[in-house]
Amino acid sequence: MDTNFHMLRDLLEKYHPVERGMMNLAEYTLIRETLHIDEMDILQLRNLRDFTVEHLGRSKKMEDWDRMSTIVHCIDLRIIELGGEV
Repeated sequence: MDTNFHMLRDLLEKYHPVERGMMNLAEYTLIRETLHIDEMDILQLRNLRDFTVEHLGRSKKMEDWDRMSTIVHCIDLRIIELGGEV
C-alpha cells in the first residue's frame, strides 16, 4: 500500500464519474481497490478522508467536487462497516 497521496493520485488519473451525483458498482469497486480501503483501520480511513477533502476541496472544477463526494462516501461506508462513526 502506497501513501495516501500516491493512491489518490493514481485513482484520480483513472476515475471520472460517469454520471454526476451518482456512483455505479464499477466506480465503487475502483475506488475501494485503488485506495485499499478494505485494508485500512478506522484511523487510517479518517486520515485518508481528511487528505482527500484537503486535496480536492481546493479545486474549482465541479468534477473534482463530485469525485471528492464519491470517494468520501466510500470511505464513510467502510468506517461504518468497522463500527466507527462519521
